[in-house]
Amino acid sequence: MTKFNLFWLKNRMLFANLIANVIGVSVISFLTLQESAFPLSPEIMRVGQRIDMIFQPCAFMVGVILTICIERPIRRHLNISYRQESTPPEIAIKARQRLLNEPFFLIALDLGLWISASVLYPTIYSAFGAAKFVIHRTFFTSLHTGLITTVIAFFVLEHVLQKRMVPHFFPDGGLYMTPKTLRIRISTRLAALIFACNLVPFISFLSILRGTSRSMQDPVRVLEQLRTVILTDSLLFMGVGIWLTILVSGNLKRPLHEIIRVLQEIRHGRFDKKVRVTSNDEIGYTGDVINEMTEGLKERDFVKETFGKYVTEEIRDEILSGKVSLDGELKEVTVLFADLRNFTPMVESTPPKEVVRIINSYFKEMDEAIKQYHGLVLQYIGDEIEAVFGAPLYRKDHPVMAVQAALEMRKRLLAVNQDLEQSGYPPLAHGIGIHTGEVLAANIGSPDSLSYALVGDTVNLASRLQGLNKEFGTEIIMSASTRTRLNGNFPLKELPATRVKGKSEPVEIFTLE
Repeated sequence: MTKFNLFWLKNRMLFANLIANVIGVSVISFLTLQESAFPLSPEIMRVGQRIDMIFQPCAFMVGVILTICIERPIRRHLNISYRQESTPPEIAIKARQRLLNEPFFLIALDLGLWISASVLYPTIYSAFGAAKFVIHRTFFTSLHTGLITTVIAFFVLEHVLQKRMVPHFFPDGGLYMTPKTLRIRISTRLAALIFACNLVPFISFLSILRGTSRSMQDPVRVLEQLRTVILTDSLLFMGVGIWLTILVSGNLKRPLHEIIRVLQEIRHGRFDKKVRVTSNDEIGYTGDVINEMTEGLKERDFVKETFGKYVTEEIRDEILSGKVSLDGELKEVTVLFADLRNFTPMVESTPPKEVVRIINSYFKEMDEAIKQYHGLVLQYIGDEIEAVFGAPLYRKDHPVMAVQAALEMRKRLLAVNQDLEQSGYPPLAHGIGIHTGEVLAANIGSPDSLSYALVGDTVNLASRLQGLNKEFGTEIIMSASTRTRLNGNFPLKELPATRVKGKSEPVEIFTLE
């Protein structure tokens, strides 16, 4: 930010208010020129000029000084930003409060100064013996000027506030959360627009008709003059009305276009766009709510995509839709355990980074094999994998899926070993145990750290079966419970019934050939 930009930003609201007053005075001056039925006497004109020489500079100075005083926190905040320093929170919040309330203060200030003029000028004219019609016209002219100026200032200040000031002070929106601020609501804008485009012209025409009714000039001439004045004033008010309508529509359309733009992005699944909030009215509040909603959708999308790395898309969508209970339920599932053989010696003789690369390569392939057949990897325990088929999303054919996944894991292990041999490392070997039975499936853990886990004898037996591969020199062992659910679709070889820890009777086991 340059010094010029700093100066311009600090004084935008002040200059905007001055411009609004100049426009208001110009409009009234033009209207006054049309009302020549009662020309002022030279003496009264000289009195008016003397009052102007004193009152106008004083009113200007009072307005500027009060504006600068109310803007002190705003200017201080801008100075700190210009020095690229961190603004203390109390100064930042004070500056935002003053900025949002400044349009109301300036409008009240403008109206107060013009009401002062509407009292001061007639009072002095009365003291100098001016005619009643002069006093009345002066009063209504000043009051009329104040009304027009206030309306114009209302829309000009709002335009500058939204387009220039708010983006600097509220880059992330959140205007409605600023405490102790007044709101320029949509109904307030529309009421001001109706007042500007209807009531102000109506009051102006009443003033013209009132002055004409007391004219002592020739009626034909008065009517001709009245027609000219009404036509000219109508064109002027139409021009001002069109300008104010464009200003108001711009102040309303700009945030609505922002909202539509972001909603279109959300519609297409893109959550990285934000509504540029520039007001604290109903539209601004809607924009902030949409931004909050977008953040929520972005987080949900992130969770969804992250969750999809652990389960298949089918299982993920079922869980996120709430169709799967995670509170705890007894389910018949097939549990698969896989454990690497003789991996510890490799760890001791291989650089750590290479060990991580090798085991991650193995896990990647095994994970894809399990997901390919609708399984869920529950956890990695060192160099061991625990997976389940049939939970959390139930499938009737979960034993078949588990056996097919085991065969796919065998196939993928061959591919992993080919890469290892090319890199000069010994091949890997693993043992897989499969058992079908009933488990308790639930989210288990502390309130801050939960994991989907299985509890029960089925899990223990599947782990024991995996260990039996060492004893029999096999790669895949399954229980009789799993085998009876396969309907003879796989080449199996029965192994001797074996006692395992936790079982009083020998367990019938089979291996995949």
